[in-house]
Amino acid sequence: MACQAPPPVPLSDAVCRYFRVKHRDMVYLKFILEAYEGTNTMSTVDNVAGIIRIAVMPGFVAEMDDLLAELGRRVTMTPVSWEQEGE
Repeated sequence: MACQAPPPVPLSDAVCRYFRVKHRDMVYLKFILEAYEGTNTMSTVDNVAGIIRIAVMPGFVAEMDDLLAELGRRVTMTPVSWEQEGE
């Protein structure tokens, strides 16, 4: 019997965190966050301003907040608010 992937979690159920980062750090962050498959997704919401969205899946918020705090010690990640959610 083949294993089936669980259905995707809608972004509306995720907890979104927004950060301003340097462009050179975007690839590094994406690489690290992709290693935590199924816990989050990272998207660029404003490439010019360097704004990224990290959507954290329900049940992983505390762990991801710990990881984001650690990553913030390695690269500059300035938390920002983002109002343009229609993406």
